[in-house]
Amino acid sequence: MFAKLKERLESAKDATYQGGISLLLVLGMSLVVGAGVSYGALAFMGAFDTLVNWVYFDHSPYPSGRYTHKFDPRNSVSLDFRSANGNGFDALKQTEWADHGICRIVTTTAGVRANAVEAKWQWDANASQVRLEPVQLRGTNQLAPGQILAKPVALKFHEAHLQPVDGNFTENFRRAERNTSLLPKSIKPNKLLFAYKQGSFTDVPKWHILTALTIGGLCIGLMYPLMKLPRGHGPADAIIARINNDGIMPVKQGLQTAIICASSIGLGASVGRYGPAVHLGATLGSGFAQLLQLGRVNTVTFLGCGVASAIATSFNTPIAAVIFAHEAIIGHYSLRAFAPITIAAVTGNLVAKFHGRNFDGFQNLTEFRELLPEQYPMFALVGLISAIFALFYMRSLVSVGKWVRESRIPQWLRPALAGLAIGIVAIWLPNLLGLVEETTTQVIQDQGVEYTLKLLSLLILFKIASTALCLGTGMHGGVFGPALCFGAMVGAAFALLVDASQYQIFALAGMGACISSVVGAPISTILIVFELNQNYSVATAVMVAVIVSNLITNRYFARSYFVFQVQAAGFDLNVGREVMILKRRKIGEVMEREYLTIEPEADLASVEKLLRANPDADVYVTEKDDKLLGSITLAAAWDALHGGNGKSARDLAVMPEHWLTEETDLNRGFEVIEKFVGISVPVVNNAEDMRLTGIIHEANVIQAYNEAVKEARGEEQGID
Repeated sequence: MFAKLKERLESAKDATYQGGISLLLVLGMSLVVGAGVSYGALAFMGAFDTLVNWVYFDHSPYPSGRYTHKFDPRNSVSLDFRSANGNGFDALKQTEWADHGICRIVTTTAGVRANAVEAKWQWDANASQVRLEPVQLRGTNQLAPGQILAKPVALKFHEAHLQPVDGNFTENFRRAERNTSLLPKSIKPNKLLFAYKQGSFTDVPKWHILTALTIGGLCIGLMYPLMKLPRGHGPADAIIARINNDGIMPVKQGLQTAIICASSIGLGASVGRYGPAVHLGATLGSGFAQLLQLGRVNTVTFLGCGVASAIATSFNTPIAAVIFAHEAIIGHYSLRAFAPITIAAVTGNLVAKFHGRNFDGFQNLTEFRELLPEQYPMFALVGLISAIFALFYMRSLVSVGKWVRESRIPQWLRPALAGLAIGIVAIWLPNLLGLVEETTTQVIQDQGVEYTLKLLSLLILFKIASTALCLGTGMHGGVFGPALCFGAMVGAAFALLVDASQYQIFALAGMGACISSVVGAPISTILIVFELNQNYSVATAVMVAVIVSNLITNRYFARSYFVFQVQAAGFDLNVGREVMILKRRKIGEVMEREYLTIEPEADLASVEKLLRANPDADVYVTEKDDKLLGSITLAAAWDALHGGNGKSARDLAVMPEHWLTEETDLNRGFEVIEKFVGISVPVVNNAEDMRLTGIIHEANVIQAYNEAVKEARGEEQGID
C-alpha cells in the first residue's frame, strides 16, 4: 500500500502544481497527520497534567487553583482559590495545606469580564464542604460593594470538581451591590459544575515543593544516560532538519525529548510547553513521511503539518498555527505546503475541541475600547522595554547553558541542583513555578492589587533566571511560556508606572512583544492575540509593540532564539534557498570519475604524447595508491618538454592551488571555482590520504547551481 501511495505522489512530480489524485492524497494524508499529531499533543499535555497533579495537588483535601463553569465561549464563572499559606523560611514550618483563604469570583458576560468579587473560603470538615463567606476588607482597604459577596454559599467536591450544595445557591450567589447575580445566565443549581483545571503552587507547602523539585530533578538527570540521549531537542532541530536533512527528524530522540519535557513540566520546572509540542509535532509529521518514503518536499510539508497541528491543539488558534509553521519553521509560504498545513491545523483544533481541550487562558481579558492616536507611542515604548528584557532573557539562556556545559558537574546531577535552587527561590516566589498560564492571567486581570510593582520586578528577574537555569541544566522544556509570563509582567509594570487605565492592554502588548522576539514569529504572535481576544484595538496595540521589539532584537541578537541556535550549529538562514540546497549536496554527487593520470616515473616523451592527445585536459600525477602528487598542463610544461633534460613526470607535477574533497558541499565548491583559473579541479577522498577520486569542471558546478535554483522555485510551486 505504501509503495502505491509513493508511486501516486511521484507520478505528477514534473507538474507545476501536483494535481488530481496526487494532490488529493497529500491533502488526505495531511488530515491524518493533523489528527495524529493532535492526539500526540493531547497525550503529551495530559501526561504532564497528570504528573503535576500527582506530585503536588492530589495530596490536598482542600480546593486549590481555578474552578470554572463555562456556559459558552463568551460566558463563564471562575472561582480562584488562594490558601492562607505564607512565604519565606517560616513557611517551611507549615507541613499541612491551609484549610482557609481567599476566593476571587470572576464573571464573564458576553465576553466582558466584570470586577472580581472577593470572599473568604473555609473548609468545613464536619460537612465535607467549602463555604464562601462575604468579606468587607482587602487587607486594610475597604472593598467596593460590587466586590463583596451578598450571602454565604457552600460547595462540595464532585470528584476533582466543585458543585453547589443546595438549591438556594443561585439565589445567594450575588454581588452585594444591587443584589446582582454573579451568573451570566440563568441555570439550575444542579446543572452548575465548576471544573477543576490545576491547583496553585502558592497553596503547596514549601517543603513539598523543595523536596519534589530536588528528587524529581535527580530522576530527570538519570533519564539522559538511561535513554542515551545527549541533550534535549527543540524547534531549532526542526529548522535544521528542514534546511539540512530533507526534513528528516530522528523519531526516537523526539519521543525521548517529549518524555523529558513532560517530566520537567510535571515537576513544576520553570519551562514552557509550546516548544516541546512544536518539536513533537514536527517529529511525528516527519516520521509519517519517512514511513511512506514520500521525498523531501512532502517530508518538509508534513513536518510543517505536524507543527501547525500541535500549535492549533495547544492554543485553539488554527490561523496563527498555519502562519507560525510557515514563518518560524518552514521559512517560506509555498503554494505546495499551504493547503495541507492549513488542513492539519484545522484538524488539530477540531480534535482538541472534540476532546474538551479549550485554551481559554487569555480570552476575554479586555473589553473593547477605541485607542487614541497619542497612545500608540506608549505601546512603541512598551516594545522597546520588552526588547531589552527579551535580549536579557535570550542571552541568559545562552550564557547559563554555556557555563553549565563547561562545568565539571555530571550531567545526571545538574537537574537536581537546578531543582534545589529553584525550590529555594519558590519559598518566597512560588508564582514562578510551572507553566504560569494562571499566573499570567492573574497578572493581566490584577490591575496591580496583588501583583504590585515590587512583586512584578522580582518575578521578572527570577523567572528569567530560573528558566535559564532549568534549560541550561537539562530540565528541558520550551522558551515560549516563560517569555509570555515575564512579558505580561513587563507590560503590567509599565502600566503601573505610566498609565494604569490601560493596564490590561499594556500587559498584553508586553507579552506579545517578548514572545515574538523570542520565537521570531511577529505575524503569528499578533494573530494569536487577536484570535484569543477577538479585540481589534488590542491587536493593533500589540502590533506596534511587536514591530519595535523585533527590530531591536534582530539588530542586537538574532531573528529569534531558535535562529540563534541554528546559526550556532553552523547554518546561515540569511542566504538564499538555492544556497541551502547547494550546502546539502556534496561534490561527490556531481564530480566526473574519468580523468587522465600518469605515473610519476614516466619520461617526458610519454608526458608529451598524453598532453598532445588531450590538449584541453589536465594530466594528474598519482602514486600507485592514487595519491595525488600534482597536475601537468601542456602550457605549463612546454619549456621542460623541449629542454630534453631527462626530467620525469614527478618533476613537472605542480600541486594545484585549489582542490576539493568528496564531502565538500557544493556551495563551498562554487566559491572555489569562482577563484579558480584552469581546466579542472581535482577531487580527493580526504585531506589526509589525498587519494584522487575524480575531477570537477566549472560547468559541473554551474549545472548544479541551476538545478538548485530550479529546486528552490519548485518548492514554492509544488514540484518535488
